[in-house]
Amino acid sequence: MAALRRLLGAGPAKSSPPRVESDDVYPVHMLDGSKTLRNIVVIWMLRFNDALDADHLYASLSRLLEIGDWGKVGGRLRLKKNGALEVHVPRPFTAERPAVSYTHQALAMDIKDHPLAKTLPNASEAPFMRPGSEDFRAFAAREDAPATLDDFIYYDTPQLSLHITSFNDATLVGLSWPHALMDVMGQQALLRGWSLVLAGRESEVPPMLGAREDVLCAAADAPVEKEEEFMLAQKQLRGWGMLKFGLRFAWDMLWNQVVETRTIFLPKRVVAELRRQAQGDLAAQDEGEDKPFISEGDVLTAWAIRAVASSMSQPRPVTVLHALNARFRLSSLAQASGVYVQNMAVAAFTFLSSEIAKGSLGSIALENRRHLMEHSTEAQVLAFLRTLRRESKPGSDPALVCGEPDALLIPFTNWTRADLFKTADFSPALVRAGEMGQSRSNPPGTMVFHHAQSMRRGPTVRNVVVVLGKDHGDNYWLTGILPSQVWAKVEEDINRM
Repeated sequence: MAALRRLLGAGPAKSSPPRVESDDVYPVHMLDGSKTLRNIVVIWMLRFNDALDADHLYASLSRLLEIGDWGKVGGRLRLKKNGALEVHVPRPFTAERPAVSYTHQALAMDIKDHPLAKTLPNASEAPFMRPGSEDFRAFAAREDAPATLDDFIYYDTPQLSLHITSFNDATLVGLSWPHALMDVMGQQALLRGWSLVLAGRESEVPPMLGAREDVLCAAADAPVEKEEEFMLAQKQLRGWGMLKFGLRFAWDMLWNQVVETRTIFLPKRVVAELRRQAQGDLAAQDEGEDKPFISEGDVLTAWAIRAVASSMSQPRPVTVLHALNARFRLSSLAQASGVYVQNMAVAAFTFLSSEIAKGSLGSIALENRRHLMEHSTEAQVLAFLRTLRRESKPGSDPALVCGEPDALLIPFTNWTRADLFKTADFSPALVRAGEMGQSRSNPPGTMVFHHAQSMRRGPTVRNVVVVLGKDHGDNYWLTGILPSQVWAKVEEDINRM
């Protein structure tokens, strides 16, 4: 219905549905309610190379959202008079007001016989580049799934939608939700809890923490023995610097209007070779005995940065915007007795000169690591959160962009730590094993591929790289939203591999 209303040009209802007095009301926290996240509806597709019982998956997900504060995930977004969001949760959920919107299409064919599904990427011995997530939108969400914040706040729509496509030998599981609900570690928590309920291990589902109190604000407000200043404050763009950055960004959008979304597959051996190459670069630069450590993540970041920087017609400095998860940086959260299903990603930055950005893998990787280590200490994450607390207002975005005004901005996110390929265990819903034989590398009921995207990609989304993580063969999957000249450079690199 939401899609039909948009098609007919009908505006949203004048007001939200009447409040149901029995609903349980939860707050929407500081990072969740930011303007950027309000404008994003996430759609996520998980591919399983087995036939799974779709109704069993739906029933177990619905049951998860009946457990304690997990119900917040099944609530309805509402807009308060002061512009802040809140979540209204039906108590109990009913057939008329379910925890999850659910649709299922069953196709009596193998996945290789479907004209679109057969083009989904498969792991191979060689690296490759394939069409991106936007080509497979039909499998990630139903046609009329909510696409904007208005579709949630003006209608009695669950935050979470489940759309399953069944083949004889495979299952595609699509999930969609407003980004205000959760980040990638929230996605991991959802998959784990869902898998436990599916397996009949409901008692092992971890409690959802922080549903009513914003633990990030509490951490920022807590007294500390020695409070550090925000290190990046002197690099924060303000006034003329911010205006110059915005004008340069607008010029880039006009000059490179077309950006494409594609999927990249890098086999385990290729990533290992890239890391050896980067370590060789550093060994050639440094005669000392202690060789600096660089991770696979550092090397993948460096590889992506160099591809973008090398495609530019004019040399420019580069600012890399990293999503840094506060769950792993704050001692008050690291040893939590449950899970946080919310947004906890804060920004960290890497600043590179045009020379370094186009230099050796090793030099880029090491410089990236050095910056991240400086900005990701607990004291600096707390300083960042305090700055956000001072500058945040409901539905707004503090202008926390740092770097040179003429720098090219590259947002980079690495989901590897979430280990999503191995978190989802839907084997209790197995109807029939799909892929068989020695070519199979994953246990039954686990996924072989996934990708995510926004329901509506804004024109400002570009030069974005997301590492989706490692599959069961320890191969890496990435996705990028990049101009065509960058993809040409990526293709050159892949062909050389």
